Amino acid sequence: MWKVGNIQGIWEADSDFCLCCGAILDLSTADKNVTCVVCKSKVSLNEILSREKAYTVKFNDIKKYETKAVENDEVFGQMDSSRECSKCGNIGMSYTTMQLRSADEGQTVFYICPNCRHREVENS
Repeated sequence: MWKVGNIQGIWEADSDFCLCCGAILDLSTADKNVTCVVCKSKVSLNEILSREKAYTVKFNDIKKYETKAVENDEVFGQMDSSRECSKCGNIGMSYTTMQLRSADEGQTVFYICPNCRHREVENS
């Protein structure tokens, strides 16, 4: 519970916000007191500067997003036996297709070389 002048409240706010109404406080024009432009409550600048807020940041477990190593003989999608890899020269690349652009345009073809894992993209 806090009290500003004759107004009492039961919530907490970051130091840049009014404790009474939640409006953003303009600290650039403050001298000893800060006046809220919405509810006209006054707060001591020292009180605002002495407020402290602690935050905890939790990151997702990276293991959820790691991909497993793929064996070289594993094929993705269909095989195009006439396509040559631009990196290693291997004849034959596996491919999958997706419709990434609008429906009246061609699909996007994703190629992967089973020999060196080089990836190529072609818009058809």
